[in-house]
Amino acid sequence: MKPLLIFCALLLCTQPGDAADKGRVTAPRLPDDLKIINGIVFKEAGGQKLDLMLFQPLVKKFEKSPLVVYIHGGGWGGGDKYKVLRNDILGVIRSLNQAGLTCASIEYRLADGKPALANDSVTDCKDAVRFLVKHAQEYGIDPERIGTFGSSAGGHLTLVTALGKDSDYPCDPLLDGPPFKIRYVAAYYPLVSFVDAECMKGGNFERPQRMIPLLGGLMKEKRELALKLSPVELLRADSPAILVAHGDADKVLSVHNATALRDAAQAKGVPVECIISKGAGHGFSGDSISPTIAEINERTVAFFLKHLGAAVAK
Repeated sequence: MKPLLIFCALLLCTQPGDAADKGRVTAPRLPDDLKIINGIVFKEAGGQKLDLMLFQPLVKKFEKSPLVVYIHGGGWGGGDKYKVLRNDILGVIRSLNQAGLTCASIEYRLADGKPALANDSVTDCKDAVRFLVKHAQEYGIDPERIGTFGSSAGGHLTLVTALGKDSDYPCDPLLDGPPFKIRYVAAYYPLVSFVDAECMKGGNFERPQRMIPLLGGLMKEKRELALKLSPVELLRADSPAILVAHGDADKVLSVHNATALRDAAQAKGVPVECIISKGAGHGFSGDSISPTIAEINERTVAFFLKHLGAAVAK
């Protein structure tokens, strides 16, 4: 097997439960108790139609509904929009829908050994949000109240989507629309830097070669690209409020990622909430973790609703 194919195969195994996500899967049965519009195509790229799933509010509480966009994990090389149906993530979506918010779960092109994070994955995530802003009136969305939410690789992508400037990525000009700002972002067990070696230690990405399928080369050869993909490097004083949650026993992505993001945000004066779950591995795995997944999700919902109010006041 060629070295690049080996690296890509390894990449797909970076998350517990994600090894089987080698490409898209057949749509599972969708919950009957939620108002779901599925298969909304937001762009076509590389011969692939990318779509999203929209979860509309269960109770109309706003003339224009705030929006939270979920970005799935899968090691950047696997997974799909249906990961939103995992019990832990779906609990957040249900609570937000009940509070009158609209939620979305999106597809993006997966890393394939090219510098896909900049040219493909991040761009697609940004374009999904830009599509929803452009069609805000059609879907009853308030473009002034938008947040992003993601887990693992999706936690990284949700941070870059919220913190990076659209002009730094090759976004689709067909999706240009009115200016907007993402107001809040929540990330579960994300990678926060491709250039800080401490973030790599004790995890699956400690070996420099693991960057090849993500950056299209070693980090030292792709430093400019790596900086564009490192959330801690993208922080500014006016960045959106951040919630980051991580397990202190995570062996895939070290908990240092969460504390590094917290410290960098605090240094910039960016509102940040950091939740460290004791005994939790990647995906908050573990028998007796504290806080529990349910408690973390409650705090995540409270975070979005708190900053929804802050956004209204601006």
